[in-house]
Amino acid sequence: MLDRAMFMRDGTTMRTDPLSDVLDLADARCVLTGTLVAGGDWARKFKRSDAVKFLAVVRGTCWLSTEADSAASALFEAGDVVITNRAPAVILASAVEWLPNASSTPLERDTEGNLRVGEGSEFTMIGGLLEVDEQRCGFLRESLPPVVHVNGQRGEAAKLRWLLTELAEETQRKRAGSTTAITHLAKLLFVEALRLHIESTKSDRSGWLTALDDRRISIALRGIHAKPSHAWNLEGLAKMSGMSRTSFAVRFRDVVGVPPLTYVLNWRMRLAERELSETDHSVADIACSLGYGSESAFSNAFSRSTGVSPGRYRKEAMQTYSERRRKVDRSVIEAE
Repeated sequence: MLDRAMFMRDGTTMRTDPLSDVLDLADARCVLTGTLVAGGDWARKFKRSDAVKFLAVVRGTCWLSTEADSAASALFEAGDVVITNRAPAVILASAVEWLPNASSTPLERDTEGNLRVGEGSEFTMIGGLLEVDEQRCGFLRESLPPVVHVNGQRGEAAKLRWLLTELAEETQRKRAGSTTAITHLAKLLFVEALRLHIESTKSDRSGWLTALDDRRISIALRGIHAKPSHAWNLEGLAKMSGMSRTSFAVRFRDVVGVPPLTYVLNWRMRLAERELSETDHSVADIACSLGYGSESAFSNAFSRSTGVSPGRYRKEAMQTYSERRRKVDRSVIEAE
């Protein structure tokens, strides 16, 4: 038997949370990249990045647009959070007319380490990024829009505003344990912003994040995540969701983007990749934990899904880890 809790979810009363599962699977952690302080007449362009980033306004207001649609601008106020995902360059400015002339030249830091733009300090913003295992964060990446603007002024955003206030205080006071506190508060801020985005997206958009707030489809997702080893079929998932087979199959594909049983397979394969790369559990044990009747059945499914055998995947994952470890060791030696 495997000792990882993820594969021990057999109790019918266990509550599950697909968003937490995916963030854990991707080994997600939030890292602050700096604080921007600005005043007077100013504009700043942040270069395009493939990373998932977030910007949170602590004090003041500015205008926000992107390089892809510079004509469309929005007010970015205290309490607001913007999440970007492989987004075009983001542009911030004190006034709309300054947006077209934003500069992307390197910024200077003040004595406290803050990035400075313009003259004065009427505006303060915290920036950060979500560090993830890129190979395992597809569920999140593929359904997250290029730019998400969460309005912190809404009544339901009270928790978001509180988290931002606490995060700003921790970055300024630098008390004992501040590094740990900042890491956890930043991740809580990111998750709360995602929650508000999910709950406010009541449109026809499809995607995994949208599915988490779908009254019926989310039931099936929680079931799949709770029991990845269960012999799921279309009839069982449809019954769990209170729908007919046909209606469920169509709705699931429309909302999630893939058929139900394809989702089951994809989730199992992501779990298998983690076990192969992070544990010494045998292929046979991993196969059993994911509901496969034999090691060969699992190996065939894994090879079709990823293009390599479980053994080859584990070997390559170990080589990648060793290379990263050597790079870290070299950087430590060079620093000394």
